[in-house]
Amino acid sequence: MKFSNQLVLLFTALLLINCSKKEDVCHIHGTVVDTDTESVILVRPYEDLTEPAIEIPVIDGKFEYIAHIENPESYQLFLGKAKETRRGQFTLIFLENADINITVHSEENFDKNTVEGGPLNKEYKTINAEAEKLSQELEKLRKEGNYMTKAYLNALNNENNSKHKMDSLRSLDQVYTPKGKAFNEKASKIYESKIKWAENNPSSIVSYYLLLENVINQDIIDVNKTYKLYEKLSNNFPNHPYNEVALNLIKGKGIKAGKKFIDFTAPDLNGNPVTLSDQIEGKVALLDLWATWCGPCIEKSKSMVPVYNDFKDKGFTIVGVAREKNNTKRLTEFLEKEKWPWLQLTDVDGENKIWQKYGIPNSGGEVFLIDKTGTVLAVNPTAEEVRQHLEKILN
Repeated sequence: MKFSNQLVLLFTALLLINCSKKEDVCHIHGTVVDTDTESVILVRPYEDLTEPAIEIPVIDGKFEYIAHIENPESYQLFLGKAKETRRGQFTLIFLENADINITVHSEENFDKNTVEGGPLNKEYKTINAEAEKLSQELEKLRKEGNYMTKAYLNALNNENNSKHKMDSLRSLDQVYTPKGKAFNEKASKIYESKIKWAENNPSSIVSYYLLLENVINQDIIDVNKTYKLYEKLSNNFPNHPYNEVALNLIKGKGIKAGKKFIDFTAPDLNGNPVTLSDQIEGKVALLDLWATWCGPCIEKSKSMVPVYNDFKDKGFTIVGVAREKNNTKRLTEFLEKEKWPWLQLTDVDGENKIWQKYGIPNSGGEVFLIDKTGTVLAVNPTAEEVRQHLEKILN
């Protein structure tokens, strides 16, 4: 009898230990339907698809991931091919210490994906119900060709098309069709309702994600209002990685003509740290954020070569920063061929968070024209527009 009681106690103790372990880890297990993808990838919303945070292999239609999560946060789940194409449909999930079951469909049927398990996922599912319907409406518009104008789609999908073509269409308000504009107005109202929910629920990490979502996806934000919500959330989550990200993004969204540039330090091709302000002090400068995998960025940079040559001895300089993956091998080979004559720095795998700091976390790049006092003169100007500024200032 005594021995039997000891067995019961031992069994109970083991059961408690196992339950404790289950509660202390994030256990994702999933099934892939109607696609032969070899993996799924999880990427934070503020990271580029060339920098997948987690890649999970798919074996016989199943995948599994187990980890202890110190700070629950959101990830976008893509099919594995997205790390090469840099685009694709995604499903948002919260990684938290819970049992999470996911069903993943082919990209054409991603709206059928399901995420079950974890209180944060349940909470987000309720809040996002209206937006989920909207995403299906957007997909329908895109399939019908009624969201963006044909001219903008051609510029977007043609790597040989210079980026200033897209910029020109933006300035002419020719990016979206009438139906696309109506959809965007509806989407903007949903973003507003989500932010209102976040303001009323600042103790939820879902609210912090909603803040990030708003800053990343909206072209224009109310910086002061957004900063106030950030202060509430960062106080409630003092050790969360979102704090640095949110502050960088909010400040980055404030960069526009008439505002000061944001300084940073990044390595050159020899690994030596270089501070931007040291390089541009007393000069008119073009900060060129680009990547070797970004065709429109390369076209933009190439167009600046004649401008640089004409004004480099008159107080003008260019500082390039290349956003690369894993290492600088591809960048070095590219520059040996192109021989761009200005200083090149690097941001490998987003290590220096420069794209965050300039408010463009999911972009290939952008250019910023800065005057001698450190004030931004123009965001994403064309080579001709840069030349016009320089003729006024330096001639």
